[in-house]
Amino acid sequence: METANGRRATHGSILKNPGYDRLVVELEGLTPEQLADIVGGTGRARGVWRSLVRGDDPFEDADLSTSLRLRLLEETRRAHLMVERRDVAQCGTTKLRYGLVDGKRIETVLIPSQRRTAVCVSTQTGCARGCIFCLTATMGLERGLTPAEIVGQVTGAIREARQSDLPPVRNVVFMGMGEPLDNLEAVEKSIAVLCSPRALGLGPSHITLSTVGTSPESILATRDLPVRLAWSLHAVDDGLRQKLIPTARHSTVELRRAFIERGSSLFVEVTLIDGVNDEPHHADELAEFLKPFTAPVRVNLLPMNAGREGLEPSSEPRAIAFRQRVRNRGFFCAIRRPRGSDVSAACGQLGNSSGADL
Repeated sequence: METANGRRATHGSILKNPGYDRLVVELEGLTPEQLADIVGGTGRARGVWRSLVRGDDPFEDADLSTSLRLRLLEETRRAHLMVERRDVAQCGTTKLRYGLVDGKRIETVLIPSQRRTAVCVSTQTGCARGCIFCLTATMGLERGLTPAEIVGQVTGAIREARQSDLPPVRNVVFMGMGEPLDNLEAVEKSIAVLCSPRALGLGPSHITLSTVGTSPESILATRDLPVRLAWSLHAVDDGLRQKLIPTARHSTVELRRAFIERGSSLFVEVTLIDGVNDEPHHADELAEFLKPFTAPVRVNLLPMNAGREGLEPSSEPRAIAFRQRVRNRGFFCAIRRPRGSDVSAACGQLGNSSGADL
């Protein structure tokens, strides 16, 4: 097994320093300002982040001074993300299963395109939302991830992309295991680190946070986040939506009002399930429901990925017909093709992997 930064489980000598065993903070969860306070200046802190951005391990990076590395060792530790298994799909999508310090597990997905790689990160191990089309829901909620465990998935993906000769990591989507708004404090801090030009330096427009919209209050609590939001709506009718998302407690109209008040453009996501929410009238209801938005709205249709017994994805003709009806009402609408479904790395398939460990 290896850690997210590429070391085998038997660590190098610098990590055997006795100071590593005492209570220390997780490096990837520190803001640039916090790290500067620990290592003795903004220049030193930038050197550490440059190492992480390159996909290197700052604890062993010869470009950093020995005194700086020892200071890191005394005061911090890497987020514990142990790569237990790596699955590569035919399309090049790579799924990493990480073991956490307490024995819990999460999965992270790298999705390469011609010029860039997107990283789908998890925010919790398990999920409390219970969506009937999602395998993660069968786990229940185990716990929320720390900011470092979230950021560590990205720095681990940077290293994985470099080692596997994938395009550089440019996009991050909070669409993995868990509901981001149920772990909002950690998500907010991780986004601050991801976007800071003195840390990972990702553009906010390259980060998307997907949520079922847990409550109007939680939606409005994201107003200061500079990233794009995606609303996992799935159905406009409240009765049908509650069957799909059993934990839904607010009407779609209430949630829509909050998204409109929050402002900025929005992705709306609909997982299409054969004979459940893919009829022509469902498309018409969706288009009518979206009319009050003044900011741009883009609709993404996701035919359900395999996994949950008794449910089947919409057929291609039904998905195309749904898309056309929404487009005819003046809205951008696209069918998202699954990536990595042959290794259970597509939407709704994370968290219940089987197979041999590394």
